[in-house]
This record gives sequence, structure tokens and C-alpha cells, in this order.
Amino acid sequence: MKCCSCKNADLEPMELEHGLLAATCPQCHGSLLPLMNYRYWADHNEHVSAASTELAQEPEGAKNCPKCNRMMTKYRIDTATNNRIELCAHCDEVWLDAGEWNLIKTLKLHDKLSSVFTEAWQRNLRKQKEKASLYTHFETLLGEQDFSRAREFKEWLEVHPKKSDIRHFVNMKFD
Repeated sequence: MKCCSCKNADLEPMELEHGLLAATCPQCHGSLLPLMNYRYWADHNEHVSAASTELAQEPEGAKNCPKCNRMMTKYRIDTATNNRIELCAHCDEVWLDAGEWNLIKTLKLHDKLSSVFTEAWQRNLRKQKEKASLYTHFETLLGEQDFSRAREFKEWLEVHPKKSDIRHFVNMKFD
């Protein structure tokens, strides 16, 4: 199989972790990880080596699966990074660009990799991104100090047993 990033290098077997075998490119260090291998490894391993500090780079463009040549789908892994990992749904294989396995370990997602490809995971990431965007908008609108006070009040109100009554009172107009 040829690398889907380099296009000309042959993928070679390599362990990402002890017992976790992937097909890795000797040039770009990207890896094709069969999810079947990953699931078996995740079910049978508790110890994971520490992640290196090497930053994962996110190459541009779409990738075709090295096995079946179908277009792979990109999935966001976390709101803390712009990196996306590719999945071939036909082959059930994941492409990890150089450094992305270490990024996944740094984010403590090494035991949740299969979940990243679910609609629930992706929906949650979209909600987190939307919330962060709204918080940034209101912090800019209100200023840092007032936004901090408003956010603190909002968080208190959300868990208060009489929040409906408090909202009603706050929205009342006295002339």
C-alpha cells in the first residue's frame, strides 16, 4: 500500500504502542490504523507510554484510503486543536498524520478513539465550539469584568432550584 499523503512511499508495519500495529510511512510518518487492531488493543491494554511534545501538523487536502482508494472523511478530535483525523468507513481504517497519535494521547483520547467518529461526539464538539464563540462575543460586547460577573451569575442561576422565579424577577420592569 502507498502512503495517502506522500503518494509514493510504501507503508511499513510499525507499533504505535506496544501491541498496537499500524502501517506507517517511512517518509512522512503518517500511519494507517485499522480500528479492529485499535479496539482489541484498547480492550487489552491499560498502560500507555507518555506522549512526546512533538506537535502534530495538519496537512491540507483530502485523502484517499491506501487500501480501497475511496475518499476518507475528516473528523475533528477536540476543540483544543484544529487537527482532524481521517476515516475510511468502508475499510474501518484511520489515517493519523505525523504526531497525531501523540496529540491523541496528550488530549487523553487514546482510549476513546472509536468515539471520535460518532455523531454524538461530533455534535458535542460543535456545541462546545458554539458556546466558546458566544462567550467570546459577549465578553467583547460587555467587557471582561462585566462578562465575568454575568457568567458567574448565569452559572449560579442554572443550578438554582428556583431559577424560574429568579428569571421572572430579573425580567420584570418597574416603572
